[in-house]
Amino acid sequence: MKRSGSISIRRLPGWARDAIKGHEVKIKFLIVGIWNTVFGYAVFVGLDLLFTQFFEKRYAAYMLAAVLSYILATLNAYIFHKFVTFRSPLRGLSIIPEFIRFFSMYLFSFFLGLVLLPVFVELFHLDPKISAALLIPITTIISYFGHSRYSFDPSKSSVTKAK
Repeated sequence: MKRSGSISIRRLPGWARDAIKGHEVKIKFLIVGIWNTVFGYAVFVGLDLLFTQFFEKRYAAYMLAAVLSYILATLNAYIFHKFVTFRSPLRGLSIIPEFIRFFSMYLFSFFLGLVLLPVFVELFHLDPKISAALLIPITTIISYFGHSRYSFDPSKSSVTKAK
């Protein structure tokens, strides 16, 4: 089995190999998404716990934690999706438009999260950590469709257009 971007499926039963074949990118997207979700949520929880020690206002701690954890998770996601999921060939300055497309998709879900997080916390009186966890499925769906159809779409790449 080739190692150039395909998931090694040799050890799986035949039915599993048949089910996976042709869906390697989707599986990698899911694995990277799970990793990034765990990473981002862990950073959020850690920063929230840290910031509650320094801010008197509860919302200041969880909102600052949300902003900083989102920035770190976005950079983490870009690196993993670029090199693992979609294996984007772009390098050097040509990654700038790709990163802008990627980041624009994250901005949408980021602002949605910034609007919904205080609604869940202040209006519904949910804990900020539970509220952030409830936002995960929403941002996952937005990310999948946005990145697979826009951020890493080869037809949007200047490398593809030049050929």
